Amino acid sequence: MSKKIYLIEDDPAIIDIYATMIKRAHFEVEVLSLGQQVLAKVKAIVAGEESKPDLVLLDLILPDMNGMEILAEMKKNEATKSITVFILSNQADAESSQASSVKPDKFIVKANITPTQLLEIIQKQLK
Repeated sequence: MSKKIYLIEDDPAIIDIYATMIKRAHFEVEVLSLGQQVLAKVKAIVAGEESKPDLVLLDLILPDMNGMEILAEMKKNEATKSITVFILSNQADAESSQASSVKPDKFIVKANITPTQLLEIIQKQLK
């Protein structure tokens, strides 16, 4: 059974690179580009209609909402709070500026990491 990863990202170029790389590594990847889509998935998981992903790669800036809102929603639900969430952002200062009490499992600045390095981090997490 392959591990399932949600890639929550709205940039088509990044989606293409990351999704292709994740699939090549034999992980199942589901791309969601709107926060509302993610919240619908969270509701489906809570309701038992959908299985949990093994990892969520979450962009902070989405067209309809902030990634931290999504993270907060996931962490407040018993069914989804244990899901590993990696924030992927190009905002190097976003980690320190987030005064939220909700913390991701890892904070990754996209500009500071190659897709190969990201894949290594994913593989290390999911083995």
